[in-house]
Order: sequence, then structure tokens, then C-alpha cells
Amino acid sequence: MTETGEDVDLQEELGQIKQAMGLQEAYPYWWHFWIVEGLAVGVVFPIMQLGFREGFRPWIIALTVGVLIAYEVVLWRMISTYERPTTGVPSWRTWHIILFGGMGTLIVGTGPYVDAIEFAQLMPLWLVLVGTLIGVAYLYLGQLLSAYNIRDADCYAFFLGGFWSLILVATIPYVPAARGWEFAVFGVGYAVYCLSAYAVLSKV
Repeated sequence: MTETGEDVDLQEELGQIKQAMGLQEAYPYWWHFWIVEGLAVGVVFPIMQLGFREGFRPWIIALTVGVLIAYEVVLWRMISTYERPTTGVPSWRTWHIILFGGMGTLIVGTGPYVDAIEFAQLMPLWLVLVGTLIGVAYLYLGQLLSAYNIRDADCYAFFLGGFWSLILVATIPYVPAARGWEFAVFGVGYAVYCLSAYAVLSKV
């Protein structure tokens, strides 16, 4: 069965409407991850920094695990609140699995070299590796969303997040005041970006 000119025009119009709606209107369960992600990272990274500095005492481990569990519960409840479309955007959860898989690869792959690096230099190095992975992942996701015909504002938010992450990890190691608090500074900077993106996009 061939498509008529009217069918093609209708598909183009539907695509334009979908693009104009953006993530907030079309996929609210996905779009609201911004604020949850920002708060979770803004809390977990400083806690992890305390663990690096003071040792991962039981209360630090329990607090970290508690925040991560709360993060997953909030995501699950948020997703279950909305009727999820069968197609239309890439899976945010799958993207996270890929990202964490990359982090796991970094941990395993650099394991043999950790003992050769002083602890004071190890934390900035880990920050650069992890932050670069996050930045590249955000840039790729922004490009992927543009292929799904999502509005430019949402795509630019991901591009900005990627560049912002790369800028942070490229500059934090050179800031004397941030030494010993690299992960905490990155976590707060990442949280500010996520919450700012949520606030701006909600008004666009």
C-alpha cells in the first residue's frame, strides 16, 4: 500500500506537532528526571567525597545507599504516574545502565594502575575520567534526541549539560580551593545545571 500525498503531509504535520510539544508535554515522565537527577547527584557526590576523605564508615555507606534507593523509588513512582508511550524517545533508564557500565569498565580497567598513583592525585584523575564519560554521554543523548524530532530547546539542554560537565572536569583539578573536594564540587555544579535546565525548560 503506497502513501498518498495527503498521508505524507499528515505525517509531517504530526512530526512538527510532536517537536513543538517537546519532552515536557509529550513525555512528562521522562522530562521530570531532570530535577530528580540533579538532587540525587548533588547529594551523593558530596557524601562520596566525605567517604574518600574520612573513609567509608558505616554511616556514610548507609547514607549513600539510602539516597540511591530513594532516587530509584522516586523514579519508579514518577514513571508509574504517567502513561508511557510505546515509542518516541530513547530510554532514560537504559542510558543510565550504559553510563554506569562505562564507569564499571573504568574501575576494572584502571585497577592495575591505582597503586602506582598517590591518593591525592587519584581523586582528580577519577573525576576527570567519570566526568568526561558523563559529558560525552550527555552530548550523545542530545544528538540522539534530535534524531527523534524532539524540540531544539530540549536537545540544547543536553548539549549544554555535556559541555558543562567537560568544562567542570577540565578546570576543577586546576583550582586550588577545590583540592580534596573535587567530587563534591562537581556534584554541586552538576546539580545546579540540572535544576537550572529544569527551571528554564519549564518556561520555554
